[in-house]
Amino acid sequence: MPRDLTKKEALDRAIKFSERYVERGAYEFFPEPEVVRVVQEGLGENEQAYGYRYCP
Repeated sequence: MPRDLTKKEALDRAIKFSERYVERGAYEFFPEPEVVRVVQEGLGENEQAYGYRYCP
């Protein structure tokens, strides 16, 4: 079920989610920020469209 979020809200949630994910585990972001941003945008778009942050 789609979430009633604006594009900015969905992106902000995806960024916060990914930052927490990296902080809590033995992970780090990909070294190219543009790639990280595309993935975060995809997560936000999927949450808007489907209600979940499916991996883009």
